[in-house]
Amino acid sequence: MSEPPAALRRRLEGLEEELGGVLGVAAHRLEAAARGEGRGAAPAGAVADAVAYRPEASFPAASTIKVFVLQALLERVAAAGIGLDDEVVLRGTDRVTGSGVLKALSPGRAYTVRDLATLMIVVSDNTATNLLIDRLGVGAVNDVIAAHGWRGTHLAGLLQRPDLRAAGDARVSTTSPRDLADAFARLWRGELLPPDLSEVARGIYRRQQVTDLLGRYLPFDAYRTETGEDRFVIASKYGALRGVRHDAGVIDTGRNRYVVAVMTRGCPDERFHPDNLAALVVAKVSRILYEHFQPRAA
Repeated sequence: MSEPPAALRRRLEGLEEELGGVLGVAAHRLEAAARGEGRGAAPAGAVADAVAYRPEASFPAASTIKVFVLQALLERVAAAGIGLDDEVVLRGTDRVTGSGVLKALSPGRAYTVRDLATLMIVVSDNTATNLLIDRLGVGAVNDVIAAHGWRGTHLAGLLQRPDLRAAGDARVSTTSPRDLADAFARLWRGELLPPDLSEVARGIYRRQQVTDLLGRYLPFDAYRTETGEDRFVIASKYGALRGVRHDAGVIDTGRNRYVVAVMTRGCPDERFHPDNLAALVVAKVSRILYEHFQPRAA
């Protein structure tokens, strides 16, 4: 069902015009990439039947930077520098605004590193993320990013810190569709971590609770997947800022698997609302990719 590249590009150009900002996409079949890609290999755009639309463009990472924090964390676990069952105490001063639940819970309690990593991804908890960044160090996370060749990605620092904003620190973390797609593809192929920790990471992404960007126009029902009634899985990480919506991960329809990263910036619709224009564009791109990657008839 794959469209000719020129026709597919015209559809993406039309959605970028609808967005009123900048659109970036990187996607490819997971199995197809496994035959030709290895550590530090060519970007997704070089893989047969891939979709690449501004794949190297730089975007504010928003919460997709948490993909790279999780990678750095699990590498530290693999090196026995941190244990998944180690406990971290939540202090009142640790709680920050934005997505997540720890900001609404009582301080003084301890949470395991595993639980913090799960909260960081499945409900995009900013406080949990900062607790993990504190354990790792910003520089260490960026060293891991550089070591894997994710040239478009940089962690600027802790998230949602009002003291940094008050001091005039306007730096933002950045990433690209290419880096996100590459990170998910290599994780699913078992190239980034030992087998047990690869499955820890995949399991966390499979429990992602915000699936209405990539999944909005797909035949996907999160409840049916959770109860085992359906094999359709969206294992992903989304991100949102004003004028920005992203989603990236692995879509497994039960018949085929593909990696996708869709990013936007500069959208004039700045609402945090289910019908935000950028969110709708991400969902429409996801539908186009779903149709593109459907298995061909025999």
